Amino acid sequence: MTAPIPLTNDQITTFAPAAGSLQPIDGVSSRYSFVPTLTAVDLLRDAGWFPVHAEQSAVRKIDRDGYQRHLIRFAKNGLSFDGERVDLVLYNSHDRGCAFKLIASVWRQICGNGLMVASEFANFSHKHIGFRPDDFIHSAGEIASAAGTIADQVDAMKVIEMTPDERGIYARVAHNLVFTEPEKAPVLPEQLLSERRYDDKGNDLWSTFNVVQENIMRGGLKGMKRDNEGRLRRATTRPVKAIDRNIQLNQALWYLTEKMAELKGARIGPVVVSA
Repeated sequence: MTAPIPLTNDQITTFAPAAGSLQPIDGVSSRYSFVPTLTAVDLLRDAGWFPVHAEQSAVRKIDRDGYQRHLIRFAKNGLSFDGERVDLVLYNSHDRGCAFKLIASVWRQICGNGLMVASEFANFSHKHIGFRPDDFIHSAGEIASAAGTIADQVDAMKVIEMTPDERGIYARVAHNLVFTEPEKAPVLPEQLLSERRYDDKGNDLWSTFNVVQENIMRGGLKGMKRDNEGRLRRATTRPVKAIDRNIQLNQALWYLTEKMAELKGARIGPVVVSA
């Protein structure tokens, strides 16, 4: 797998200006402990994780601009396997919205999609108040240590064959995760199973997971939706751009996939990993 080109801190703040904030949003309490995102980035870089992608959420209120939630993806040498790579995702904000979050993610070379691992052993949270760099880096080390377990989980998913009915059930559950009123959704559940490339053809659980995830995250599926006057109109699903929503749906799909594997008799759920 070709190694990605690392980003400098200047490049990170070009893609996600909030990551470069040198102070928190106005109005925080005296107890709020400000830790710049770039401080966390430098800690991770020193530990062998190099940033390869950065983005931030849009804001509705202008006073939050520059402090909003942002996401930075990191790669580390030696964590690639069979066309995939285990990455670390750093998630943070400077508007009192969230703590530092470190999440393991599987990045796929053929499509550039990142799938967020939902298992507890691959997710860590560090509050700004009382932030301890050593604990933060320890969590990053836990994710690196978990890479082998995650690779085994992916391998297990690849050999679990699913019947058409099982794939249909998977798609319906995923459809319900995306649309709060499924009966009013512009697309049908089975449309989430439409492959976008030849490499994703297959009835195994891993292929099904990836096809559904990409269709949800990238959008672009064509369908019909009723307008406010009850008339059917052509509609196209939108990509998931909100970072919160992206993480929520990604992790929900990972959890769904683990549960489907268990129903098929495979055990790939959470395990304890120690550094």
